[in-house]
Amino acid sequence: MKTALVVFFNPKEKPDFEYLTKISQVFYTGGVQVDKVEMLSTSDDLGFKRRLTELKDIYDLVVVGDGEGVKVDVKKIVSEIFDTELLENQNAKKFLDAVKTASGIDYSDDYAVIPLSSTVIPNIEGAYQGFMIDDEKVTLAVLPSVYEQFLTTCGKYVIPYVETKYNVKAKRQLLKFIGDKNQLNKTLTQAEQLFGSDFKATVTNVNGDCTIDLLFKDKAITESANVVRYIVSELKDDIYAEFETTPESRLFDLLKLKKLKLSVAESFTGGRLASSMIKNSGVSEFFHEGIVAYSNQSKIERLGVDKEDLRRSGAVSSIVAYQMCAGLLRKGDCDIAIATTGIAGPKSDNTSKPVGLCYIAVGLKDGVHTYKYNFNGTREQITEQARNVALGLAIKKLKKI
Repeated sequence: MKTALVVFFNPKEKPDFEYLTKISQVFYTGGVQVDKVEMLSTSDDLGFKRRLTELKDIYDLVVVGDGEGVKVDVKKIVSEIFDTELLENQNAKKFLDAVKTASGIDYSDDYAVIPLSSTVIPNIEGAYQGFMIDDEKVTLAVLPSVYEQFLTTCGKYVIPYVETKYNVKAKRQLLKFIGDKNQLNKTLTQAEQLFGSDFKATVTNVNGDCTIDLLFKDKAITESANVVRYIVSELKDDIYAEFETTPESRLFDLLKLKKLKLSVAESFTGGRLASSMIKNSGVSEFFHEGIVAYSNQSKIERLGVDKEDLRRSGAVSSIVAYQMCAGLLRKGDCDIAIATTGIAGPKSDNTSKPVGLCYIAVGLKDGVHTYKYNFNGTREQITEQARNVALGLAIKKLKKI
């Protein structure tokens, strides 16, 4: 089975190779090898028509990423090449209406228009509804290009379909991890030594949020449950999910499950924790407030941080992180609280403390724990690592109650 992937990029910008790696990984973890990647300009209609005409005669599976920012009329060109017409699909319309209701955005009904001979691929996370055309020579899948939506639609519909059609003998398991990378690497090495090399583990690390892709082939499929059980038992609560998700989505799920309310106090993360949480639809019931206490005065007035502790230990300290978190809990408006303070760079503050130093406090009403980290990277990378780790610590806390 040969697979080709077509993605579009803005010629005025550098190609996003991290994005390419991530979406290629979606296929790899499903046992499907991407043999060809085509990168085309977002406005190259003729180029897309020519390449798709060629690819469909060479490859068994052709996947195209489409959506916002792509000026090429992908649907029209597909309908021309496959000799069919474009019509509003009732199933696609149903999913689109659900997205409209959930988001409050009145998306155009054009998102529900797909080629007549195709099958809709539901997208409940965005307006663009994917579709699949299957003829004797090729399977064509057109999916939303946004990574999270591509991941869901491809993983739930395309990969299972081609596994059956082309008898792909593989099993995959995704684990989500936030924790000690040395322990992660050690555990995966030990798993290979214990269970043999008939499975492959690939780790994708995005600012501390790791996706562990376990691919089992042929005889290793029967051992897959034992391998996963071993890895999870060794890494314990650092595994925050056994399916594809994000830290903010997982934390939101746990807040809903346990009917708890969260508050956050942020210094150097500058509102990123709050911003990530409010991406979840329905979060208002489980998120009380987010305070960006950037200055020392704000920490004192809004969170009750002791002025003398700030003077003696500085804003970037364990005691200040503790007091920021305790200040939220003291009000009694939340059940769990997170606080962050640190130095994101590119320069340090006027102390000897290094760039990347960070204190994160997470607490319930029965107690607060503070954690120290030293992150590396750019200002953006350090801030994102702190955000992900803070969410991961809160997840661990909620899983234990």
